[in-house]
Amino acid sequence: MDIQELKKQAQEALENGDLAKAKELLAQIKSVKETEQEQKAIEAELTELTTEPEVEEETAEEVTEEVAEPETEESAETEEVDEEELEKDEKGEERSMKEIQDLTSKVQDFEGYIRSQGTETRGLDTTNGSVLVPVEVSTSVLELKDGLVDLSAYVTKEAVGTGQGKFPVAKRVKAILATKAELAEIAEIDEPLFNEVDYKVETRIGQIAFSNELIEDAEIDVVAYAQRQMQRMVKNTNNANIMAVLNDFTKVNAISADELKRVVNVDLDPELDLKIVMNQDAYQAIDTMKDSQGRYLLQDSIAVSSGKTLFGKEVIVVSNAVAKTPTGKTGYIWVGDLKEAVFMAQRNEISAEWEKFDRYSKGLAVGIRSDYKKIDAEAGKYVNFTLTVAE
Repeated sequence: MDIQELKKQAQEALENGDLAKAKELLAQIKSVKETEQEQKAIEAELTELTTEPEVEEETAEEVTEEVAEPETEESAETEEVDEEELEKDEKGEERSMKEIQDLTSKVQDFEGYIRSQGTETRGLDTTNGSVLVPVEVSTSVLELKDGLVDLSAYVTKEAVGTGQGKFPVAKRVKAILATKAELAEIAEIDEPLFNEVDYKVETRIGQIAFSNELIEDAEIDVVAYAQRQMQRMVKNTNNANIMAVLNDFTKVNAISADELKRVVNVDLDPELDLKIVMNQDAYQAIDTMKDSQGRYLLQDSIAVSSGKTLFGKEVIVVSNAVAKTPTGKTGYIWVGDLKEAVFMAQRNEISAEWEKFDRYSKGLAVGIRSDYKKIDAEAGKYVNFTLTVAE
């Protein structure tokens, strides 16, 4: 296996939190490089030993060589270019190797921080008394690579560099092109092209408890354990705050499948990329509904990430704990364009601090900084869904 493939696998192992595999692959990469260097050294010695002394050419041949001098110069230039490119490739390879080593080292430093119960901070960046979780760990947490349902994957999510500000989100343009006489000034567009969303990120803290057995057992990957717990907390935080924004949209009533279809077809702009968010209760009710020809309304589809569609629109199912069924209703349903409905501002870093939570528990207090805002009030509807007995 070549070095590039090994490096790719090592990077993937780091992103997945598999530190042991990353270390093993790094050792293989070093071994391959050492073998290649030894091979080059042997080849160079063989070339030097087998090179024969040049025989002096006759005058006619010298004349021919003089005529061919321009070609020799071009050849020398080509060789120089090749050597430069080779040198660049080697430098790039060295940089890539150094990046992998640095990433591995950061994860090891974070593991040391956990096992020392917060006393060993060497090699880690710190802020206000907390350490910053290494980027290779925090990236997979914030991007939720474990397949958990996360509503932030559907909304407008941006990494912001400041704690607060305004973020311009492009609007659906409704203006039309106006006629223009020759040499006349172009008429101004009446409506704004952007929605300016005010945001102010807030720090959100969660706790990850570690037992003494977990910390002291060298066979347990404590970094992977912390990563899994952080992923779930980030997912829960995103879902809860996004649902709070969705709950603030205009409410409409629907007591049948036909009325729910009206919301999709009439109440919302057809140019929106509509999706249907529903909880388990609503999903159970709709999953048993059929059309006049006996076909189930809820359809399987490989064209959407959730795998389910209703009236041709993707269905996103969240738990009843995330979206509670309103009293007296069949289930929770929201219909709209999530990207035009919700803006999520996020700082791309996670802080962690070792704390003693109470007399019996201790662990990491981890924090993220984010904010969640409504973009366009016309981008969705909160459906009061109440099926009648006949349905």
